[in-house]
Amino acid sequence: LLLPREAEPIFLVPELYEEQIKQESPFQDIRIWKDGDDPTDLLRQMVVDLAVKEARVLVDDGMWAKFFLMLREALPKAKFALVSRVMVPLRMQKTPHEIHCFEQAGAIADEAFEEIIRSKIAGMTELTLATALEEAMKKRGAEKIAFETLVASGPNSALPHHRAGRRRIEPGDVVILDYGCRVQGYCSDITRTIVCKEASKEIQAVYEIVERAQEKAVQAIRPGVKAEEIDQAARQEITKADYGERFIHRTGHGIGLDVHEEPYIVEANHLELRQGMAFSVEPGIYLPGQFGIRIEDIVVVTQRRAQRMNRCTHTLQIVG
Repeated sequence: LLLPREAEPIFLVPELYEEQIKQESPFQDIRIWKDGDDPTDLLRQMVVDLAVKEARVLVDDGMWAKFFLMLREALPKAKFALVSRVMVPLRMQKTPHEIHCFEQAGAIADEAFEEIIRSKIAGMTELTLATALEEAMKKRGAEKIAFETLVASGPNSALPHHRAGRRRIEPGDVVILDYGCRVQGYCSDITRTIVCKEASKEIQAVYEIVERAQEKAVQAIRPGVKAEEIDQAARQEITKADYGERFIHRTGHGIGLDVHEEPYIVEANHLELRQGMAFSVEPGIYLPGQFGIRIEDIVVVTQRRAQRMNRCTHTLQIVG
């Protein structure tokens, strides 16, 4: 997709996407290449049509190297820079429509959680539980899964990004569920921690600490507060309980069309929050070889506070 400053956008796509693009895209100038064609030739013609041989060209941060090299070959005199400097500020503050999509995606994730906690998980593998979560979201209208569903049980729950495997869930296990879906392209992202059959006093105590830390962070959110202050609010609560060294990641990340985007809720981020920003709040404590606890909600900054996009219970759920 080429977006000239003073001309109509041009979409260059493979032939197999032609009809789909015509149905879904608002752009009129759609150019097609067929198998066997060299898209570089078409790109050169687009450059000629736009008269931008010596232009300054902003490219997406995630552009594949082969496409960037193709573009550079077609524009040998152009100066290239990243488009994120322009797009990131635009994408950080969400419109009412985008917030509505978050609400819908969040509601689907909430309902999936409510279904899971009514099920029997003892003896189930992490992979099977991950599949059950995904199916629960899809049957409620999710367009697709937002990212690889994370299910981490027992000692695996102490690994923040453990990939669901074949370990079977046992009584007494902590189980972290980190998952989400898309509605009109916009992501939900939620984490809930549950326990199979029975929770030890230590698990209950650590859970309460994480729950308080998340609440402290959410209560600190309002326009004008710096992103790092939200991180500090959660981190101070966990540090006060002597688990500061076991909170090993940032407190949150922005969300939108990408599951991870600006703003990042992290130490040394001096960005001031503005109304319409959407991000996760997800403190955690991880005890290697034992268990981990994480609670995550997506919030949107309103005029005076944070509005949660997830409404399912934070109470520690003991599941059969």
